[in-house]
Formats: sequence, structure tokens, C-alpha cells
Amino acid sequence: MRSLLAVVLGGGLLASTVMAGPAFAQHRGGPASASGDGGVLVFLLRGASLSAEQQSRVRDIMGAHRARSEATIRQLRTAQEELTDRLLGAGPVQMQDLESLRQRTAQLRERLAEDRLVMALEVAGVLTPEQVAKVAQLKDRYRALRAEMRELLEGKR
Repeated sequence: MRSLLAVVLGGGLLASTVMAGPAFAQHRGGPASASGDGGVLVFLLRGASLSAEQQSRVRDIMGAHRARSEATIRQLRTAQEELTDRLLGAGPVQMQDLESLRQRTAQLRERLAEDRLVMALEVAGVLTPEQVAKVAQLKDRYRALRAEMRELLEGKR
């Protein structure tokens, strides 16, 4: 149980960092697109060999969360645009002039992060212990590949 929680929380946090755009794109071939906004979680799930029933349940979970997230994403974009307009508007701007917008964007980002974590926990509840172990292995491989890519790119600078 402890390893399941670690994988879910690690995957959820990893997915939260990757899924910064509009949430959870659908894909005909599976629950969501690994190249789209489904992020790392979907990429990892593709290697878990989900049954048709599990794919359907994951698709339903992600769809429900996407629907809830869309309104929050629109609100966040609006708040970010307002912040940019204030910063680039006529006249001087002080931090206190922007504080309410800063707080609003922070709250919206927190709401999105929380929803993504809840989604990751719900998706993990669909997996068997064997699938959780497979996803954990894929997560480790993914992290190692990203570290290797960073090393390669940093070495060329």
C-alpha cells in the first residue's frame, strides 16, 4: 500500500508539472493523448497494459476532471491576461496594485493542481498491484531518460 501511495503521489505531482495547458486531451487509441495535455500520467498508463474496462474507467475519470478543469483554466487565462494588461498599461504600477490578481492566479493554479492529484488517485484506484509496479518502473525509466537528455543538452551549451 505504501508503494502504491508513493507511485500515485509521485505520478500525480509529475503529471501536475507537465499538464500546464488545457487539461486532459482525449485520444481515439486510448484514454488520452500522451503527446497532448494528458501528460506523463497517460504516457505511463500506456505501458500498464490496461484492459478495455480499465481504459473505459480511466477515460471516464479523465473526462470528468477535464470538464471540471476547463472552467478553471479559462478563469486562469483571464486572470493572467488581466495581470499582463495591468503591467503593460499606462502609468506606474505597484505591487499592491497587482496583489489581488496574483492571489487569484495562485488560487486557480492550486485548484488545478489539486484536481490533477485527485484525478491521479482515482486513476491509480483502477490499477492492479502488478500494473502499479509496471507504472513505477516506467516512471523510473522516464526520469532517467529526462536526466540523460538534460545532461546531453547542458553539455552542448
